[in-house]
Amino acid sequence: MLWRTHFLAGAAAGLLLAGHADIKTAAMTAGVAGLAALLPDLDSPQSKVGRMVPVISWAIKKAVGHRGPLHSLAGAVVAGLLAFAGLKMSGLHYGLAVPLAAAAGYVSHLVMDSFNPQGVPWLWPLEAHFGLPLVRTGGLLEHLAVTPAMLVLCGWLIWKTTV
Repeated sequence: MLWRTHFLAGAAAGLLLAGHADIKTAAMTAGVAGLAALLPDLDSPQSKVGRMVPVISWAIKKAVGHRGPLHSLAGAVVAGLLAFAGLKMSGLHYGLAVPLAAAAGYVSHLVMDSFNPQGVPWLWPLEAHFGLPLVRTGGLLEHLAVTPAMLVLCGWLIWKTTV
């Protein structure tokens, strides 16, 4: 999937996690989850996040390849723990909302990539990739159906939060 689709899917996961929270909390969880949804692609220098930190992205790709440990449940756990540690060090008091939003966004990336032909190594270090090959990254189905559906879902979830 393209970065826009991942960001919107992550934001939707954050909004689902927020439930009927106030709009500030919903926006925070949506933003954190949307950004966290981009993190698994740090292993690809061509990705949106990989282009932001090219040296780090290149090093990760050389070390572990694309769709390796960063595209697994282990990667999601590490992302959640890093968010928790970062929150503790910052002195901000959001409880578990930020780390849970980060983990939810990260997992949304894995779910979305599971619909690509390459699948995802959910259980890394096992080499098996799991998925249902329905949507090619940047393909017509993603552009015409998946991304618009994620946008509509985010809009609906924001509307549900405000009523």
